[in-house]
Amino acid sequence: MSKFVEYQDGDVEVTSRKPLRGTLELVTDDDDTVDMLLDRENAEWLMGALAEFLIQGEGDDMPKISIDRR
Repeated sequence: MSKFVEYQDGDVEVTSRKPLRGTLELVTDDDDTVDMLLDRENAEWLMGALAEFLIQGEGDDMPKISIDRR
């Protein structure tokens, strides 16, 4: 059965720096916690997916961040 989870401003816990690994805590609608495992590859994928989501915003929902890639 699927559960909806929410990010509630928790920190990423780094468990290893080489190779880069960690966890991100998410909270279910019944207040259980789920640890999302992270490594460099899936963290980069997640950042890309979140950026794609944010650029869909319009008006007041437009992203308030920018990245200068010089």
